[in-house]
Amino acid sequence: MLDFLHMQKFTLTKQQIASLLFDTVYDVKNPLMSRCIDGRYENNDLLPALAIPGADAGELALIFSTANTCGFSLNTEYALKALVDAVGGVQNIRFHTDSYAERNKIFGGCGHMKQVDLDLESYNLTKDQMDFISTQFKQMKERGAQEIVLQGDHREAAVLFVKGRYGFWPQFKLGREEGGKEGQLFIFHNTFVDARHHILAKKLIESKAFELEGGLEEEYVYSVLSDMCETHLMETVKHLAQGLPIYEVEFFESKNRFEVKELGFVE
Repeated sequence: MLDFLHMQKFTLTKQQIASLLFDTVYDVKNPLMSRCIDGRYENNDLLPALAIPGADAGELALIFSTANTCGFSLNTEYALKALVDAVGGVQNIRFHTDSYAERNKIFGGCGHMKQVDLDLESYNLTKDQMDFISTQFKQMKERGAQEIVLQGDHREAAVLFVKGRYGFWPQFKLGREEGGKEGQLFIFHNTFVDARHHILAKKLIESKAFELEGGLEEEYVYSVLSDMCETHLMETVKHLAQGLPIYEVEFFESKNRFEVKELGFVE
């Protein structure tokens, strides 16, 4: 298990999650731009809401893993191009490190990508594929992709699955009556991830990044991408968030109309 520095040891209740919704929900500027599930991103109105393990580096790993698992013929260069096209260009590619990581070490502060590299078998990836991802993201950084440097220690107090068209800030402060504690949330945004995977499935087929004898249907590729995304998410969560409660927040017509569900604990 990865050692998360000084991780805070308190958890949030369903009622506390509901109370945070009035202060931490925001309108989304670009629903295709991503961030990692890491809770250390700073709250601001331009923060990408599409939270997925490893941001776009994790997405490319997911694409390769899907091909490996399903027996698709994979062209890694075309797959990278499909991802870049899906997000709107290299300038919209996002990944991260942190202030503790070795300088210039790609993904050095990303818990998800570190876990993938530690256990390629569980994520159904090869070393050559991981090396390709690392090399390409180093090159894309030089061409305008953004590497975010996250600051500080991990203090995540829950895992949140979000549905709906709003973003959810990862950092929070409870009210004085609840002790005034500050903390963070691991966040995965189901709705925006699903929407991008529909686009990505189409581009992977059109670009011939994925091929299978007899052809491929877009809905099938979307389905297996979604299944593999859940596998990667939960594999990482069990290492980074063991013991934390899991909640689903679903928004309806407005920020003030939502439902919070308890989904158990990370085991």
